[in-house]
Amino acid sequence: EQQAHISYILTASTDYVLTTENVDSYKIRRAKQLGIPIVNIEYVYEYRRLSSGQSLIDINKFIIKSVADQENFIKTGTIPVAESRVNSIKINKFDLNKIKLWNSDDADLPRFDESTHCEIGKWAIFKEINDNSNVFFVLELQIIPEQYYDQTASDYRLRFRYEKQQQDKNVLIQYAFGNDPNELQQLFASYYYRLSSMPRIIRIRDKLPNQFGSKLLLRSLFTHRIDTQILDENVCQLIESLWLETIGDLNKILSISPESITLKTIIEAEAVLLKLKSTQDPAAALHFYSLIPHRPQYTIDLIKNRRVLIEKIDLCQMLRDMLTVNELTNWNVKAPIEAKYRALKCYIETIASSTSEYKNIAKLIQSST
Repeated sequence: EQQAHISYILTASTDYVLTTENVDSYKIRRAKQLGIPIVNIEYVYEYRRLSSGQSLIDINKFIIKSVADQENFIKTGTIPVAESRVNSIKINKFDLNKIKLWNSDDADLPRFDESTHCEIGKWAIFKEINDNSNVFFVLELQIIPEQYYDQTASDYRLRFRYEKQQQDKNVLIQYAFGNDPNELQQLFASYYYRLSSMPRIIRIRDKLPNQFGSKLLLRSLFTHRIDTQILDENVCQLIESLWLETIGDLNKILSISPESITLKTIIEAEAVLLKLKSTQDPAAALHFYSLIPHRPQYTIDLIKNRRVLIEKIDLCQMLRDMLTVNELTNWNVKAPIEAKYRALKCYIETIASSTSEYKNIAKLIQSST
């Protein structure tokens, strides 16, 4: 009735997380990392009990912030909301002209590791609607959560990214860096306002192109696509075969059952690999193999073989995905195909056999067999 959607999948675009209690689960921890408010499920029931003409319920009274708030809700049915102090709020204004902008090819470009634990805080894609033009603008605000910030890999926690692309060619990519969220949010807002105010420029939200933007944004957009996709039978069969093959590979590589590895162990193993990547400490390599035990033939020197080191980082991500699927399905052995599909983090669709694309792919496969 209110155009709201309830999903069992938690993403960075989620507005609220509904829960019966403030338990220490993966989704609750993830929501807190992303800054997503945790709301008591009673809010939904109270809203449903409203009769026509009644004023809307303040959702802030149902947001769970602490154990004390949870206990207060059980006793009184509400959570106290602090009085707003509009007059005491000080708005920090920045001189945006003093923020340094870097071109993507600058030799002294600050380091920013977007490949590990980095997240998209805000994004927007605009398009020029001229008939003879194919110009796109991409704005991104990228964030490394404080608990994952590593000064040896990144000079800053926040990065603003601006891209202008014409006819499938990157015309311009610029960055701004900082550690103050307010400063870069204002920079993002100024670019957003300037683009949205230009004639013949519109923001696009549907059928988003996938050939530009950072890898981080593309990954986020793909996640949104697979979260909302309806799977057909052919895709389901392919996913099931891929999943079974993956489980088999893990059992072949590891000397323990993958299901016995906890999220805490995976996070610690990822941290050890990141340390090993920057320090090449032999003790770190031994520590990793003690956390994620491998069979002898797959215990490879991670200092001499950097490619294998990257593969081990991917292995940790695979184990994390498996754990996510198990949590989503309450450790059901026969996990729903949708959960497995989302864990694969790729977009798969069926191509009609009558299309030229299908025929070209079939010809390529036949020529390689």
